[in-house]
Amino acid sequence: MSQMGIHNKLLAFLTAGLAGLIMALGLRLFLPFFEPIAWAIILALFFYPVYRWLRRVLRGSGGLASLGMCLLIIAFIIIPVFVLLGSLTSEVIRVYTEVQDNLQAGNFTIVPNKQRFPILNKTVSHTLDALKTHEGKVKEALIDLSKKTGEFFLRQGTVVFKNVANIIFDAALMIVTLYYLFRDGEQMLQTFKDLLPLPRQDVERFAGLTSDVLSATLYGNLLTTFIQAGLGIFILWVLGFSAPLLWGMLMGLASFVPMLGTSIVWIPATLYLFVTGFYLKGAILLIYSILIISQIDYFLRPYFISGKTQLHALFLFFSILGGLRVFGFLGFVLGPILIALCVSILELYKVNFLGRAPQGS
Repeated sequence: MSQMGIHNKLLAFLTAGLAGLIMALGLRLFLPFFEPIAWAIILALFFYPVYRWLRRVLRGSGGLASLGMCLLIIAFIIIPVFVLLGSLTSEVIRVYTEVQDNLQAGNFTIVPNKQRFPILNKTVSHTLDALKTHEGKVKEALIDLSKKTGEFFLRQGTVVFKNVANIIFDAALMIVTLYYLFRDGEQMLQTFKDLLPLPRQDVERFAGLTSDVLSATLYGNLLTTFIQAGLGIFILWVLGFSAPLLWGMLMGLASFVPMLGTSIVWIPATLYLFVTGFYLKGAILLIYSILIISQIDYFLRPYFISGKTQLHALFLFFSILGGLRVFGFLGFVLGPILIALCVSILELYKVNFLGRAPQGS
């Protein structure tokens, strides 16, 4: 190899290394603001169809439409979410305090009263015997679990109150980012497409697949989850449940559990009402849950994901668990989005390199 060839290769290597270092340092500047930027991207993806409609109404005024969308999101998303989180924290603390007081005072019994609930008393007693334990051990375990759970939420609440200024600052950054994502999002996306080392046809195919998977994920899964949670909160509030917000939110989270879904919450709640003698309330909750809450999975979800590449329920479930563990609350939405991007890449590989027809075609 000639001296000139070695020199050119060394120069190319140093240039690539320097470019990589500069890019890494540039990205490092954005890491402290990862959460507000990520939330802004998620909200922009979720509400971009609304933005396009608003821009058409305003006859192409992108800046005005972007400002209007930011104001709408502040009024109908950010402020309600802060109020919701405050109410949810209060309910969690109240439930924790009540459970702790009842457990410590001995007012809480695992085995139901034999005279009032003979069948249930016999069933629970036999279950405890089969598990080779007794009521005292179960109560000790519940006291320990409730204590740890309460301490966890109290720590989280303390962290939130200590960082109110940071939260407000991040919210402001998110709104600013969101404004520019709405206004210049299409140009940013086109710039990103131009940087991909793929033929134009493959880039457009990848963009189309990603759009389908994200649409199915954001609207077919996350939006229907929020709707189910809202319906759960409403019926539990109407029926006079303690902490309806907490149990309704748990119902929404349970919708991601494969096979069981929201029934993890409403079946025990219905049984509780029947066992405690509230037969009419139990019947209302059962009928409402079967005919309304559960039907979201059969009618609304398929409407959003019809004909689109979608995530398998098992992948979606673990993407949420993994996202919550890695990113915190942000991972509830970011986890499924990242897996959706992985699915898009795999679909592109299947079509281009394996020569197979795309899913749903």
